Amino acid sequence: MTGFALGPMPGTSMSEAADIIMGETELPAIPQLPERGLGSDSVGRTASMLEAITIDRGPRSWRMTARPQLLTRRTWDRLERDLDEVQQVWGESVPCVKVQALGPWSLAASIELADGHRVLSDRGAFAELSEALLHGLRAHADDVARRFHGEVVVQLDEPLLADIVAGRIPGTTDFDSIPAVADEVALETLLGFDADYLHAPPLWSIAGAATTFLVDFHSPRYRLDTPEHFDGLGEHLSEGHRIGVGISGSDARAEAIALAKHLDRIGMPRKLLVDRFDVYPVQASARTLRSVTETSSILARDAGDL
Repeated sequence: MTGFALGPMPGTSMSEAADIIMGETELPAIPQLPERGLGSDSVGRTASMLEAITIDRGPRSWRMTARPQLLTRRTWDRLERDLDEVQQVWGESVPCVKVQALGPWSLAASIELADGHRVLSDRGAFAELSEALLHGLRAHADDVARRFHGEVVVQLDEPLLADIVAGRIPGTTDFDSIPAVADEVALETLLGFDADYLHAPPLWSIAGAATTFLVDFHSPRYRLDTPEHFDGLGEHLSEGHRIGVGISGSDARAEAIALAKHLDRIGMPRKLLVDRFDVYPVQASARTLRSVTETSSILARDAGDL
């Protein structure tokens, strides 16, 4: 049982975010600061890890380009500067660091080709982007490992995965959509990344793509207190997988009790909360990170007595 941050943090100061994460969590994550604007969003930050493929801001969304543009070079430079700032705060000896990137499916759904079609709609372009992401993410992890002289674990974020496998991603217009991707195809691609964490909607057929599946407990769109998700979570745990649960981080003890009772409802032993569960705040801040770390401690200590 560990409490940690997904990565995105409020504000625009990398050093402040790094200081909060190191002070309040058990697993430091390289911060992301989307409030800084274009290039610091999840697509721009992930694109900064790609050397074989360059992108720029197009009329509707991010778009592949033949040559590096000014924005591309800025994202490359910003990633390097961000890591320098984090290193100044954390020092050069951190036992384990988490890095994160947008996964191949959501990335391909967020970037267009030169003709305006999404990369997701072109099998060859998707394969090229996925391969570039795989190599870029490995290089990024290697760089972080060299800087901090510790283990690096990888988190993939796939916020669009449910829409991708359901065929709800629009094509060149809002009146046509890209064909659905089969669950097994999505799973096979994600398994190739050998990720430690996968953050996605509760798609239990794909949840085994990483060592730990991260899912928001009280998502307004995907509620976990339904028979479908009771069964899915139960099977996921029964197969020996781990789960990370996104909570609000507002009341440490109340949320620990809620998680314990949720396991009771699906008929699973509470000891799994210690061995197979992690927690993270859906929206990270110093306060919510402190709260989820406390929730983690409560569950590790008192899961059977709550």
